[in-house]
Amino acid sequence: MALVPAPPPMLFGAVFVRKSFVISSDSFARADATHWTLDLAPLLQGAYHEVRDVCLFIPNANLLDNNSALALYVQAGNSPWEYRGCVSNVQPSEVFPLNWPLNPDGTLPATAQIGVSVEPLSEVAGREQLVLGSKEDFAKRVAMDLFRYMESFLGDDRLGVGNVIDNWFNKFLNKFRRDPNFLTRNKEQS
Repeated sequence: MALVPAPPPMLFGAVFVRKSFVISSDSFARADATHWTLDLAPLLQGAYHEVRDVCLFIPNANLLDNNSALALYVQAGNSPWEYRGCVSNVQPSEVFPLNWPLNPDGTLPATAQIGVSVEPLSEVAGREQLVLGSKEDFAKRVAMDLFRYMESFLGDDRLGVGNVIDNWFNKFLNKFRRDPNFLTRNKEQS
């Protein structure tokens, strides 16, 4: 009786939240030893824009060394690849909002892909800080806009409004630093 060779181990997997089953690394086109792409047109019959979040995971922590990470990128139409997040041995799975790029006229491109790349952890750590910093900066702008709006109704009672917003923002920062994606998750997922 001939032995059937075992299939190669799954290097990574992806699941489109509420839209798909596990998509193994074998389903991705391998560009080279460290880069994979997945064309979403045949997989989602052109409705890629309905997919808002993806879970990227490493099924076996021994497949990556401790100095590497799997970075996730998206591309729609002819847009450049845009970084969305990473997983590593320390955090082997994560859900990322896809935030598909739009055409210059604001329409959705006809095609889209996700890409996965093995990269040095030190390089993606810098990108992660940029992502977190932009989210925190956005929250500050929202808080200031809310403050200015409330201030226009309250006249001289600005101190009370300022204290409320300061307390809210400090609470927000604490929550954000524990879970930077809490704002982008659907309520049903929280």
